[in-house]
Amino acid sequence: MPQFLLASLHQTSTMADDDSSDSSSSDLTQGVKDLISANRMQEIGLNLLRFEGKKVSKSNKKTNDERFIANYGSSPLVCSMIYEDLQRTRVPAARVSSKANLKVRFFLMAIHFLKCYPTERQREATFQYCPSWSRRKIWFWINQIAALQSEKIFWPKDNFGNDIWAITVDGAHCWIQEPTHQEFSKDTSYFSHKYNHAGLCYELGISIGSNRLVWMNGPFPAGKSDLKIFKEDGLKAMLIAKKKMCIADGGYAGSDHIHHCSTPNIHDSRPVRRFKARALKRHEKFNGLIKNFHSVDCRFRHSIGKFKSVFEAICVICQYQIETDKPLYHALVEDVLLEDEVE
Repeated sequence: MPQFLLASLHQTSTMADDDSSDSSSSDLTQGVKDLISANRMQEIGLNLLRFEGKKVSKSNKKTNDERFIANYGSSPLVCSMIYEDLQRTRVPAARVSSKANLKVRFFLMAIHFLKCYPTERQREATFQYCPSWSRRKIWFWINQIAALQSEKIFWPKDNFGNDIWAITVDGAHCWIQEPTHQEFSKDTSYFSHKYNHAGLCYELGISIGSNRLVWMNGPFPAGKSDLKIFKEDGLKAMLIAKKKMCIADGGYAGSDHIHHCSTPNIHDSRPVRRFKARALKRHEKFNGLIKNFHSVDCRFRHSIGKFKSVFEAICVICQYQIETDKPLYHALVEDVLLEDEVE
């Protein structure tokens, strides 16, 4: 569905039984039992945080937007789109169709958990819900959002067309509690050189020519190098099968895969060197969107299984962000590639 059409639909106040709705609007809302506009999503979200009445009405739009984003990590539009897509999706594991489960306040509490990662007592103080009861609701919504990856994170059907350099690839490390080991106090296979603590790693691949995360693989113990994950766990085989190449940082250098993974090197011309640098910085921008969520930017307190759900749900949310209000910049700039000719 075109994103501009979704944005137009969400920004306006809507009602499912509005007689003035045309047939195209009916098609858009088919299967959606609880359609909430971006403005209404913001109102509900701020009310949950006890921003009410004059405190909201006397504040300008920028202030209210900042309040919402600071607590939920995304704009009201992005949250509204995700909430609708969870009702519309054809992925059984992601679809929320029961009215008993379809409660926007618990959806927002789950988003808040991903963004702020409060303890149960902190969450109780903020939202005034029983910790054990709200816990079940929050993990329900996190798992539903994570399951949307089947529709949001995928290798494109056109295989990137004629482009040879298809994606940038990098490993994203996250800090976790020290896993137990049968013999030793620490399991060195989980040691992350980025945190100097135990960690987990996800391998992420981002399309160079579009705003799309197309590859997500993990989690792996952080002690396993990015290069080893690339060579042994599927991405290298995928690139060979698809006849494509990726761009990666110096940690992926190696003579046995130079036809599948290109890294910055002394043989690059200046335009190619700058192109690779822009592509890798663009990838870091996406990593920054992920680390904007405190649940994966501090020590993760829950199990590895729950880490998987949390990280993948956040990646789905970040995919919505780059499709709407936080697009990645273009890696390929014509002026850069023509620079040699000008000189």
